[in-house]
Order: sequence, then structure tokens, then C-alpha cells
Amino acid sequence: MTFILAEDAALKSHIAGVTVSDEKNNNRAADVWFGFPDVEIREQTFPFITIDLLNISQASDRQTSGYLYDADYQGTVATSANTFYKYEIPVAYDLVYQITSYSRHPRHDRAIIFQLNQKFPGLRGHLAVPNALNTATSYRHMFLESYLKSDRAEGEHGNKRLLRNIYTIRVVSEMTPTQAATALSKPTQVALNHNAANTWTATNIPSDKIPV
Repeated sequence: MTFILAEDAALKSHIAGVTVSDEKNNNRAADVWFGFPDVEIREQTFPFITIDLLNISQASDRQTSGYLYDADYQGTVATSANTFYKYEIPVAYDLVYQITSYSRHPRHDRAIIFQLNQKFPGLRGHLAVPNALNTATSYRHMFLESYLKSDRAEGEHGNKRLLRNIYTIRVVSEMTPTQAATALSKPTQVALNHNAANTWTATNIPSDKIPV
């Protein structure tokens, strides 16, 4: 999976499974969304958790140089007998995410805090990220940068409580070789007047235009 999208999917999978209990339901699952759910698109059913990407920064402090050799181009190409790939060490990045939980019930709030603290255990967190072929999984470092309790009252008369917990986490990442090569590639030719038949003709040029 591609850079950033792989971390997004892995983080959502990592958070999934948070459940709470109350007098009506002993196993109520907390939905996980990318960004705050729009009331016009989906129903806001509490509790729920949101994921927001805050920052992408090049991690120069842990960048190394040189070449790597492997048989699957870092999990992006199926292996072939006696075939190996050589590429430069990928560019290191840090991805900063904000994870926010929303609930109405104090018991739900405390259950979510307990479970998220287990999923983001300070300096010893890790995030399982499968490769593009799902043939291997890398475990990225994941650091808890900060935690904030931010409860508030809502409603016309302030009679609706909204219990929020905000976690800021940093995920160690890198841009894969294939994507880095694509990002830095230069065009080798520009096809002018090139039609669908893969021939150089003027058949697709309007009559009032001059071929070039």
C-alpha cells in the first residue's frame, strides 16, 4: 500500500475493537472515522473515535544513505527466482496524527481512556503495517507525544455533555522506493498529436488547427 495510505489503514485497524458497556449494551463498539463525521452524511452515534493527519515532516535525524538489496522491492513486486533489486535507502518521514474520542457517558469515557492508553503506551508503542502485497508486515515505532482531556457542554442550554480525549501520536515512516522514483522521475518524451491507434497522425486535430 502507498505511503501515508498504508499508515492510515494500519492506524484505523489498530484502533478498531474499542468497546464500552452500559446498562443497555454490554458490548457497544466505538466506530472509527477519518475526521469528524458530517451529520449530513452519516449519523453521529456515540461513542466514536476520529483520526486526523496533522503533519508530515522529513526525519533528517534518522536518515541514512546507501543502497538496499532485496527480492521484492520492499514488498512492492512479487518475488522471482534469482532476481534482486537494488535501490537507494528510502527517505525517512514522521507522520503526526491526532486521535480524538467522543462520548456522552462517563463510563464510556473511562473505558475508552483505558483501552487507548493500552494501544498508545508512551514510548513503547508500535504499529503493524502490511506491505503492498500482504506478504510481510513491518512494525513501525509509534510514540505518544501528548494527551489532553477536553470535555465540554453542548446544547442550547449547555445540557449536553461531550467527553473528549485527544491523543497526539507520531508514527515513524518512510517513502518506498517505487514512489520515490515516481516522484522524482522526469518525462523522456512528450507525445503531441498522438492518437489512440498509437500512431503519429493528424486525425485528431480539428480542421481549423495546424499540426505541430
